[in-house]
Amino acid sequence: DTLRYYMIGGTAPGVDINYNFDDMKVKHKNLTVLWNLHKYVIEMAKNMKVNPVDLGLEKYELDPEENYIFSKLNSSIKKVTAAFEEYKLNEAPWHTEDLFLELSRTYIQLTRDKSSMGSDDDKKVVLYTVFNVLLGSLKLFAPVAPFITELMYQNIKREFRLKEESIHLFEWPKCDEKMINTELENSINITSDIVQS
Repeated sequence: DTLRYYMIGGTAPGVDINYNFDDMKVKHKNLTVLWNLHKYVIEMAKNMKVNPVDLGLEKYELDPEENYIFSKLNSSIKKVTAAFEEYKLNEAPWHTEDLFLELSRTYIQLTRDKSSMGSDDDKKVVLYTVFNVLLGSLKLFAPVAPFITELMYQNIKREFRLKEESIHLFEWPKCDEKMINTELENSINITSDIVQS
């Protein structure tokens, strides 16, 4: 999967690619981030004794960080779908990678206090959000990294009693334009750059 991920995302049309150990290490590290996200959501659900499938957000008010990551999810669905439909296969992994890295590096960092010391409702919102964005990421990433996404899905399926037999048997995710807020995404990106600097 690391090789597939590296080769698909690294090869622009009509350009040869030389195997690069450093680039492979980066891709492997990114897959480890994705793996850790699925462990995080399982552990969080166990600690809370809650199945995220049973949660809905209708009764909760979302904070900017939830609005941001759901916007990012729907933007990514739109971009990845367009990349596949236009045969820009090398671009498809970039958008999914950006999504799950943002889930890990930005959303989970922003909600650390909420998920550990917040109210029960706060914790449920975080669990619901991470679970749904992760599941969306797995669906988008399955054509690029079919083995690790399937293994993660089987772990999640067993834990949360999901019905679909395989990550590869889901319908392709649909973008909800109403959830996209490009202004919020840009603001969070700028804030993140400032914090890192």
